[in-house]
Amino acid sequence: MERIVIGLLQPEEILEASALLGRAMCTNPVHVAVFQGQGEKERRCLEAMFRLMLKHAPGRVLLAKDSERIVGVMRLVEAPRCYPSPVQRLIQMSLMLTTLRGKLPRVLRWLSIWAKHDPKQPHWHLGPLGVLPERQGQGIGSRLLESFSEHLGQLQAAGYLETDRPENVRLYERFGFSVTGEAPVYGARSWFMWRPPPQDAP
Repeated sequence: MERIVIGLLQPEEILEASALLGRAMCTNPVHVAVFQGQGEKERRCLEAMFRLMLKHAPGRVLLAKDSERIVGVMRLVEAPRCYPSPVQRLIQMSLMLTTLRGKLPRVLRWLSIWAKHDPKQPHWHLGPLGVLPERQGQGIGSRLLESFSEHLGQLQAAGYLETDRPENVRLYERFGFSVTGEAPVYGARSWFMWRPPPQDAP
């Protein structure tokens, strides 16, 4: 893993990063349920949604690179900026309507379910985190999570995330997260996970 370098996303890398997230996450149960499939059409919708996020939503985006190729993407944002203000929401809705069209009501329903579980306490929100399918299982996600853990440690801050894969629950538990709740999204199960700030950790 010595070749993997972690750095900040640059504007000219948004297209490559969003394409990676679309490929990495198009088979996630919630995305399959929301977009009603996992084919090329659904992957393009998901990629477009991530492109809007990386271009227009606040947050800090870290990339894992191998020889200048992006192999992993992770976004983190400090609460309460996890969810857009009314003005930001209006702008994003307009953009999403053009991009997602008929899928927009399902996307908004999904996001509203997740938003209800967002903690009121100060925290940094992690998501999305994706690794190229052909590079998964090689420790790249763990490298990104190590960077997130270092960030939380430096700020003495709490972390929060959502996931819809049980294997990811086990991964995040290794980094100090624990499940605080669950909810279905169009029949797909989601887990909500919290990591307390260092001074509150058991």
